[in-house]
Amino acid sequence: MIKVGKVGMVDITKVIVEDRTREVMGDLDSLEANMKETGLISPLALKDNKDGTFRLLAGERRFNVLKKNGVAAIPARIYDEELSELEMKVIEKSENFFRKDMEYYEFDKLTLEIHRLQQSIHGTKAPGPGNEGWSTEDTGEMLGGVSKGTISMAIKRAEAREAMPEIFDKCKTASDASTLLKKMDEAIIKQAIAKTIEEKSDNKAVLQLAKAFIIKSVFEGIKDIPAGVFHLVEIDPPYSIELAHVKRHDGESQYTLEDYNEIHQDHYLTGEPNGNWKGINTLFKECYRVMTDNSWLICWFAMEPWFDEMYKAIIAAGFKTTRMCGVWTKGFAGQNMNPTIRLSSSYEAFFYAWKGQPALNKPGRANVFSFAPIPGQQKVHPTERPVELMKEIYDTFAFPGSRVLIPFLGSGNGLIAAHQLGMSAIGFELSKSYKDSFLVKLHSMKGE
Repeated sequence: MIKVGKVGMVDITKVIVEDRTREVMGDLDSLEANMKETGLISPLALKDNKDGTFRLLAGERRFNVLKKNGVAAIPARIYDEELSELEMKVIEKSENFFRKDMEYYEFDKLTLEIHRLQQSIHGTKAPGPGNEGWSTEDTGEMLGGVSKGTISMAIKRAEAREAMPEIFDKCKTASDASTLLKKMDEAIIKQAIAKTIEEKSDNKAVLQLAKAFIIKSVFEGIKDIPAGVFHLVEIDPPYSIELAHVKRHDGESQYTLEDYNEIHQDHYLTGEPNGNWKGINTLFKECYRVMTDNSWLICWFAMEPWFDEMYKAIIAAGFKTTRMCGVWTKGFAGQNMNPTIRLSSSYEAFFYAWKGQPALNKPGRANVFSFAPIPGQQKVHPTERPVELMKEIYDTFAFPGSRVLIPFLGSGNGLIAAHQLGMSAIGFELSKSYKDSFLVKLHSMKGE
């Protein structure tokens, strides 16, 4: 439904101008001359605060000219409480988008803000027919048919400028800024952004989550954890299925596999004789030790070929479990190396096991979790799972205030999920580049 508001005259002294998109007002003298000649053609957009004041949504340049000329009452399109805060911001940003004299970095910032706001309202669109959500194509269409490539580049420039404004000081045009980004390696950019966030952020939640992302082997780090600490452990180990080979056949970008450490099948359960990988058997036993008397273990695994071996290893470590696994269904056909003779796989499975006699936070919940996966081009880790999926799983097995251990952090989405549920979590990861990507994501999420 299109919301148009109502039109009325408003006392100019009752209009409140809050933080605005525009940083440069442009040529107000020319605008003033034009308004004196033709009048005010378009009314300003205002939000009725219901206290006698109005919030300016769109028309700041016109408002400044009217105020300068002593206009006491101004025509405005007034929106009431039926419009949500997010919708108000979309109006504010999108109406400003079509005004003239916008600097390229204002265009970038505005594009990013509109894109984020719409994804907050509609969710992020996953690939596949019929999936709901908001995409870069949708943002382009909303902003007058701007191409996906233009929108994507504007978003990249805006995200980089958010964290490292100083590197763009000499960029006069969008082309200058794009050229600068192309010259800089993406990993270097993320590293610089992450360093800036850790050193300069005053957001306590961001700093807390950054501290919880520990760059260390879990086999080393878990030794320092005393017994009986965690209420939930969520393990997403390497699958030992030659993931790089599978991803190539599936057509997914190899960028995300650069720091992924796959384990040879001969050493998967028992560990490498002279390497850092100590094996699934050792990991399960250590996890059992650091868990409380009544606690849950979640472990993702490859059904083929590891179902029986993983089941036995969980039992051998002291846990109880069931062969009726939890299942994440993705909603569309997934990986298939032999599509002429095999059905495509569109699910992943996890064992859930228990120490002692814990209770579910959601008693009787079904074992199927249906969530669209993260689009391949948006992943920072090859096995990255959506935050909403992890929240639902954590919320099923653990209560607010629970302590969560994540031995293989990867993208770090588990930390975000636990934080949003009021749980405290820590985890281990070998690759610093994944932590850099995690911090950049936190920055774009404003630490929420």
